Amino acid sequence: MPGWVLGLIVAAALLLLGIPFLAIFAAILIPNFMHARDESMLAADKANLKQLAMAVETYAIDHEGKYPDDLPQLVPKYITKLPAVPGGDGTGAYDYHHPASVQPDAKYEIWDDGSMESALLSSLPRGPNGPPCENNCKYVVYLPDVGIIGVSGQR
Repeated sequence: MPGWVLGLIVAAALLLLGIPFLAIFAAILIPNFMHARDESMLAADKANLKQLAMAVETYAIDHEGKYPDDLPQLVPKYITKLPAVPGGDGTGAYDYHHPASVQPDAKYEIWDDGSMESALLSSLPRGPNGPPCENNCKYVVYLPDVGIIGVSGQR
């Protein structure tokens, strides 16, 4: 048997065995990578909310307890630049309410733009001291004295 025929047989066997193996390997890994990406976006969102809250609190300390009217007042003294909500096209902005609307006795609240997958927010509490969001939350919100919560309603 000529050497090129033997080489062709080996190559065909490798293709027949290798392609299904690679397909199974990809089917296992791709969902795990997608979940890790989503988890990292939620972690970045939480970090941004806490960073904004720290800047708001520092502003209030410097202004004798008066909170800013809007987030751009924090730039550049209290925060270098306003962070964009992770994920999407980078144009998502955080929304600031003073006084708060979710918890009326809160001094302020900071909302993301609602672009996160609702399934990703399932571990967050739904409202202050609420049950887990499950698939009912759309927004990630920071409230002082409460922390990070999920909210289903309008902002």
